[in-house]
Amino acid sequence: MTGDRPTRRRLLRNVAGIGLGTGIGGCLGTGSPSESEPAGTDTTRSTTPPEPRSTTAATPATTEGSGPRNETGSAGSTTGEGATSSTETASPDSTEKGAYTVGMYTDLYFDPIGLFVEPGTTVSFELVSGVHSATAYHPDNEYALNRRIPRDRPSWNTGQFGEEGAFRNVTFETSGTHDYYCIPHKQLGMVGRIVVGDPGGPAAESPNPDGELPDSERIVEKEVIPYEEFRASGR
Repeated sequence: MTGDRPTRRRLLRNVAGIGLGTGIGGCLGTGSPSESEPAGTDTTRSTTPPEPRSTTAATPATTEGSGPRNETGSAGSTTGEGATSSTETASPDSTEKGAYTVGMYTDLYFDPIGLFVEPGTTVSFELVSGVHSATAYHPDNEYALNRRIPRDRPSWNTGQFGEEGAFRNVTFETSGTHDYYCIPHKQLGMVGRIVVGDPGGPAAESPNPDGELPDSERIVEKEVIPYEEFRASGR
């Protein structure tokens, strides 16, 4: 029995040392597994990388018709017809109307259909309903086919637009008879005539091939010929 005591004491010291080591290991995180990683589970961390985030940038919104306008007065996203001019000019950005206004209607007519102005006068083409343009008969313009403005004069074109109440100003400097049309409705007879100063030029020499118009001399005499009046009288 006496020989066993040292062995028991060593055994007790060994047991105490094991308990103390376990307690210290638990505090330092090197002992038993934590509660979040219960015993018996694989504590190896996953090496699979997370899915990468999308690198596609958001496309900024664009506004229809917000592109740069060309010098004929039409928005770059809607039309490219027309030619620039130092004489006859079309302005889309004017905030004030000219001396005269010509309305453009869904029923496919300009009103007044005949108008007399002096050189240097600004005429406003106002969109009442539909989508229209006021475009000079000049080879530079779409569907014109032939010239029906004074010879050697540059073209003018408001371009197509469809905002009700919007208008485009055209300043007329060149004397003569100016026939014009609506680009999408030319073949349906949507045409008009403006006499600047004195009648003259190709439009005064032959009938309009796309629709009936008041005679140039009649326009000078009356100055303004409403569409309904011309439709009723044919003059």
